[in-house]
Amino acid sequence: MPGRALTSLGIGILSLALLCPQIARAGVNDTSPEARIVKNTEPALPPTTLSLEEVWRVGGEEDDLLFGTVTETAVDQDGNVYLLDSQLCQVIVISPEGERVRTLSREGDGPGEVRQPRDLVLLPDQTVGIMTMFPAKLVRLSREGDPRESLIVTSGDGEPGGFTAGAVCASRGGNLVLGATKLTQTESGQDRVMYLCSVADDGREEVRYCESRMSLDFRKLHFSEREISPGFHSALALGPDGKVYVPQAWDSYTIMVYRPDGALERIIARSFENRKRTEQELRRVNALFDASARNNPYNETREIEPCPQVINGLHVDDAGRLWVLHSRSSENRPAGVMQCYDLFDANGKYLQQVFVACEGDPDYDGLQLLPEGRILLMKGLVLASMAQSDLGNIPLGEDEESSNMEFVCYRVVE
Repeated sequence: MPGRALTSLGIGILSLALLCPQIARAGVNDTSPEARIVKNTEPALPPTTLSLEEVWRVGGEEDDLLFGTVTETAVDQDGNVYLLDSQLCQVIVISPEGERVRTLSREGDGPGEVRQPRDLVLLPDQTVGIMTMFPAKLVRLSREGDPRESLIVTSGDGEPGGFTAGAVCASRGGNLVLGATKLTQTESGQDRVMYLCSVADDGREEVRYCESRMSLDFRKLHFSEREISPGFHSALALGPDGKVYVPQAWDSYTIMVYRPDGALERIIARSFENRKRTEQELRRVNALFDASARNNPYNETREIEPCPQVINGLHVDDAGRLWVLHSRSSENRPAGVMQCYDLFDANGKYLQQVFVACEGDPDYDGLQLLPEGRILLMKGLVLASMAQSDLGNIPLGEDEESSNMEFVCYRVVE
């Protein structure tokens, strides 16, 4: 079951995003009168803690297995874990016992090779899909690494011209979903449409779930952080039935649930008071904007949000339950707890808080919830997400130099 790593920072592909302020629109089907609104306040059950036991670990300072920048993972039906290294342009496959099985792809322009990989998906035809940024496409390989025909991503908005940049992808329940940005040159700048859609086996767009549009004027650039970070590109999850889960807005604890055909089925909301960003968080965000400004020939201004994005990560398990990582998930953690999730049942009812007890620091690391009661700790995920921005060496401050990433796989102890 594929999934996205959940971090407490929520950094996206800012090398593209910092060049595209948008007028954000949460979804193209948000006005459906049939959508059920599930409003939550307090959880129905008291908090619970997941105790874990280590199964395997790879990487780190003393391991010969070296990683560059890993932010995306996937898991196949045999329990193998796929780690996409966007810096080294390859996928490392780790067995359920923690052994390296094989390495897929490499940097290049030949069959099965990639440049600027951004996401990873396991497809129903038993192939591995690697989404590239420019041009937007799914480079496909067999599970053994043999090249297959790529899927070219094309926008279905009917507007001529432009080209498309890839951002995210996911496949589950017979639904292949891609997030991308279409860019079209104008007299004074660019028009851009960021969107999330389902696609057919040939890469053709079928259903558009969400989009945000913008017009960029190079003569007067103003970057609004809230507008350049649409939630549907940073916190996407698919259910076992192919339903699509995305946040509605930057400052709202509201999650939109779309059926595969595009109809808005449910809106899950919870009362929530956001927090202020820490000095460390503000320094990191400004460092990304500073790096963008150094590579930008135009004068620019910026508007940084004082509060973080509310929804940082979403996961739907095989029972259809929704796990939510939010901006306060790292606060008031009991001793030994790495992260806290809000757990909702399949109907959107707020069940309880779930604490995950393991090593790790949420300011630097992230967790991936895996099938069959496994959890993957990704050490160094936050800094890796920033390095993926393609903005060069970004000075973040003392004690924030990246090192060889480490991955620890745990099993939940009943």
